[in-house]
Amino acid sequence: MYNNPISVYAPNLRFRTERKESLIEEFKGRSEFSLTIVPAIESKNGPWGLWQTFYRIVKHEAKRNSPYFIFCEDDHCFTLNYSYAYLKEQIEEANRLHADLLSGGMAWMKYPVQMSSHLFWVSHFNGMQFTVIYNRLYKRILDCQTTEGYVTDIHLSFLAKRKFVMYPYISTQKEFGYSDATRSNAIDGRVGRFFELSQELLCKLNKVKEHYTATPIENITAIWQTDVSKFYLPAYAINIRERTDRRVHIEKQFEGHEEFHLHIIEACRHDVGAVGLWMSICKIITQAQVNGEDAVLICEDDHTFTPNYNQAIFMHQVMQAAVMGAQLLSGGIGEFNNMVPVDNGLYWVDEFWCTQFIVIFRNAFSEILNAHFGLRDTADGKLSEILTEKLVINPFISVQTDSGYSDVTFSNNRSGTIAQLFSDSQFDAEHFIYAYENVMHSEITPDTTPSIDALIKHPGLHKLHLGCGHRLLPGWFNTDIEPTYGATFMDATQPFPLPNDSIDYIFAEHLLERISYYKVALCLCECWRTLKLGGILRITVTTIDGLIYLYEHPHSDDAQRYVKWSVEQQSSPSSNGREWAMNHTDLPMAWAMQGFRKRHKDLLLYDLASIKLLLIEAGFTNIETCLLGESSHHELNQLENQRTYIPHWIKQYETITIEATK
Repeated sequence: MYNNPISVYAPNLRFRTERKESLIEEFKGRSEFSLTIVPAIESKNGPWGLWQTFYRIVKHEAKRNSPYFIFCEDDHCFTLNYSYAYLKEQIEEANRLHADLLSGGMAWMKYPVQMSSHLFWVSHFNGMQFTVIYNRLYKRILDCQTTEGYVTDIHLSFLAKRKFVMYPYISTQKEFGYSDATRSNAIDGRVGRFFELSQELLCKLNKVKEHYTATPIENITAIWQTDVSKFYLPAYAINIRERTDRRVHIEKQFEGHEEFHLHIIEACRHDVGAVGLWMSICKIITQAQVNGEDAVLICEDDHTFTPNYNQAIFMHQVMQAAVMGAQLLSGGIGEFNNMVPVDNGLYWVDEFWCTQFIVIFRNAFSEILNAHFGLRDTADGKLSEILTEKLVINPFISVQTDSGYSDVTFSNNRSGTIAQLFSDSQFDAEHFIYAYENVMHSEITPDTTPSIDALIKHPGLHKLHLGCGHRLLPGWFNTDIEPTYGATFMDATQPFPLPNDSIDYIFAEHLLERISYYKVALCLCECWRTLKLGGILRITVTTIDGLIYLYEHPHSDDAQRYVKWSVEQQSSPSSNGREWAMNHTDLPMAWAMQGFRKRHKDLLLYDLASIKLLLIEAGFTNIETCLLGESSHHELNQLENQRTYIPHWIKQYETITIEATK
């Protein structure tokens, strides 16, 4: 018998007797647990009912001041890996890492990072069938009181910053032929396959980590003690002769960088741009072999150094990558699947997108030159496929400059798309930086994310940012329903957990069009309630006013410029849409409307009249329109996100910014 059995709570709908019986059988004879089967709250929306049930359990455990408890769904099934000793060991290890939650097995996870032999940190996850909830997460959960509900695992993915899963799994999900969450999960064997695939991924990442940690630490230390001030790397930049603008750009990038011996290489020509790029890469590697080079830097002429680049650090990273047996080292990537932190800013990557700045090592020369490259292949895809030892520098030291055209991918011709891809990729890569620097290699401290209490008590934090997404505004209290690192959870569709007359400024950009009109009305009422007298609300939403104006003046220069831009964005290279649009005048506005609908298909649309009506009904006065990024109030200047793929002059027609005073 165990003196202190672990509290386990398992929600069960009263009519699902077969699940209840299965669960009782799973825990039969396991005296290390104290199982309580909880009548689940019934709801037409199953996940919402589960959240409300989960919320009540957490509230109960918070009153008990328990260190942790186990939340168990009624489809949980122990695996052969389970033992009480193993479970207790991982509960204690996760607690040492200041865990918010620990899962016994996940159906799906995103960006796992190995912390110890049997624990992986994850950024997002799916699967609540056996989850340890620690008391340090209780308050954050209880702050999420809602009249509706959330999808529990998705919501906890954002609330909890220190999320871990055991490897190998001790729990999986038993299939009963139906699912409340996803109808497709009712397919026989589907859920079980999810668990198999997620474990296979953890096994793969475990092997990668073992491989890179095998390099003796003294070898790495010696590299970083080496003076690299006189070292250089041969660099080859690929350029098509007539693209003089790109040649000027790349030459300027390498000005003053004596650590590179730059050569501009005439790009190989081919009807398929990707094939021409591959031929150019092979041409450079062949020359490197002739020259007896150990490594060579290959650049496309749209490469741009980021502020993260440092000559000495980069040369040390190249040397460390070589010692570890790397075949390729990238300075920055536009997309990837998984990373493994290695050390000193180096991360292994399974596959990647973009080749604007890559170091190729000698041990990869033959594999690249001997690879078959088909008409449908891409250079980054082929390198990802044939090379296993691929590293990337994180944070990125290189991004791809948007030149407005691409030989490889049509979608990249759209203005700003490249910048957006690299920005999103760097944000995703920051999950790994967070795990490596703040979880694996740092003093274990309580979560420092600002709390709502801090907003109320701190006299300098009375500027509230709703729906911040990835953008954390300095000096503002940044909140979101899916908070990133440094942001705080707050659901703008629920009553704000703030007192009356407590906020000076509220800002929300492209939030209101993502929620229903009814909830927008509630949100604006809460903004009015919490603002001080004279306080200001600034909102930016997608609107149709500008399009209506252009539609009424279709022959104006502004309207024709807008239509041409829209046609260019939607046209494929084979349709010659760009040339066609440039050679025609008086294009119909209807063609531009197609692009607008496509870009904003999931949003509710406003006009100035509808927004004013909602603001007036909420109690606001002195309602004024503003230009993007401009305000007569210093605190509200330059707030809107300028780093989007839509040009600023287009946004002026498709958005409206309003300031309203209480």
